[in-house]
Order: sequence, then C-alpha cells, then structure tokens
Amino acid sequence: MSKLLTLVATTVIGLMFLSSSVAAADDISTSKLDQKELMCLARNIFYESGSESEKGKIAVGMVTLNRTEHPAFHRTVCEVVKQKTVFQKPRQIKTIREVTTGWGVWKKTEQYTEVKTVMDKKIVCQFSWVCAITKRIKETDHRWIESLAVARGLLTGEYD
Repeated sequence: MSKLLTLVATTVIGLMFLSSSVAAADDISTSKLDQKELMCLARNIFYESGSESEKGKIAVGMVTLNRTEHPAFHRTVCEVVKQKTVFQKPRQIKTIREVTTGWGVWKKTEQYTEVKTVMDKKIVCQFSWVCAITKRIKETDHRWIESLAVARGLLTGEYD
C-alpha cells in the first residue's frame, strides 16, 4: 500500500511541476516579446487604422508583419514601419546667358544656352503617418488600447 501511495504522490508532484513549468514557459515567451517591436507595430496599427474595427487593425498588422518576410522590405517590424523609398526623376534646367563682346560699333551680344540635367528626389514613406507630423498618443485612448492589444496578439500568434 505504501508503494502505491508513493507512486501516486510522485505522479501528482510530477504533474504539478510539469504544469508549473509550462506556465513558466508561457510567461517567459510573453516576457521575451520584444517591446520595441511591439510598440512599433502598435503605433503603426494606431495611426493607420486606429478608428477601424478589430479586423481592420488586424489587417494593417498583418500587412506590416508580412512585409518583414518579403525581400523587398526590411527584416524587423520597426524597420518596415520606418522604411522610405526614394524615387529619382531626371529634370533638365535650361539657362540662357547673354554675353556682350567688343565696344562701340563692334559691340556684339550673343546668347548661350546651357542645359543641365539634375535628379529630383522624392521620398515616399511605406506608411503615410511616418512622413507626417503625428500627435502624441494618449495611453488612455481606447483606440491605442485596442491597437496595442491587437499588436500583442499578432506577435504572440493569437491571430492566424
């Protein structure tokens, strides 16, 4: 009878240890959630779709995360959010100069045209709010709270 009791006690203690270590592992995985990446994703969701439904917020978050997997974009959420694309377009500048030579009756004015090609640069942000001046987020704003919750859910795998 004592062997059976010992076996049951050992099993119960083992199960308790196992379940507490699983809970501890869950705590570790959420505590290892990169806070910087979380905040970048939450800000992007807030500024791009703060007034949208939860589905709209998830869609913006998924676009952001999908871009981290695509070779045309950067690898981290923060880099993707802040990424800018520079477009260059050639433009010609025509300058006309008048040059006067000689004096008196021999005075002569000639025009010289000079054409120079310059490259105009246009910077486009992947997400419009990054290039715009944005207002500070109030931590009590329900849109921010929802955006932060969606970002956390996306980074922890809560959504498909």
